[in-house]
Amino acid sequence: MICRLTGKVASLGEDAAVMDLGGVSYEVMVPASARPELQRLVGNEITLFTVQYLEGNPAGANLVPRLVGFLAESDRAFFSLFTKVKGISNRRALRAMAVPIHQLAGAIERGDARLLTSLPEIGKKTAAQIITDLQGRTQRFLEPSAVPLPMAEMTDAQRVALEILVQWGDRRADAQRWIAAAVERDPSLTGPDAIVRAAYRAKQEIAR
Repeated sequence: MICRLTGKVASLGEDAAVMDLGGVSYEVMVPASARPELQRLVGNEITLFTVQYLEGNPAGANLVPRLVGFLAESDRAFFSLFTKVKGISNRRALRAMAVPIHQLAGAIERGDARLLTSLPEIGKKTAAQIITDLQGRTQRFLEPSAVPLPMAEMTDAQRVALEILVQWGDRRADAQRWIAAAVERDPSLTGPDAIVRAAYRAKQEIAR
């Protein structure tokens, strides 16, 4: 199971990105809401949190492996929950996810069928089904997703600091977010140790 890809965004199509990893290119389907950010990141090295599945008729011999990718782990978690709704296939979910996840979750929790029916692939019957199945289960997605800085935007010292934090047990996406907050506050940070200390201070402030 491929659960994460780190590589360069080589190109972006209508519904999928091409990721280059060490000479191998992967086509990764992405949600509609991620396209503007991915377009900005073409040519940069980033991490996508992925879901792998087989598409096609299980009774036939033409199953095709597919990858779906998200900029944040929480977006992947929402997708996994969203596709449990009857009638919401993987491709249908990706097209319907045309607004940020926290907005979609907010509509579900409010029972806002009007917003849901404004999304691609979602009619009145499907909107009602989504609310029935998911209302009360999406509160953890009500805050905007934390999307880490692309690796290409980090200095060598920041990369070293990132690896230190990861080795200490922190999640890579969280560590990148803390480092981004630290260097934004103090651009003069140049050494990995100083960046690590500042990142943990940023962590504490974000958690308050």
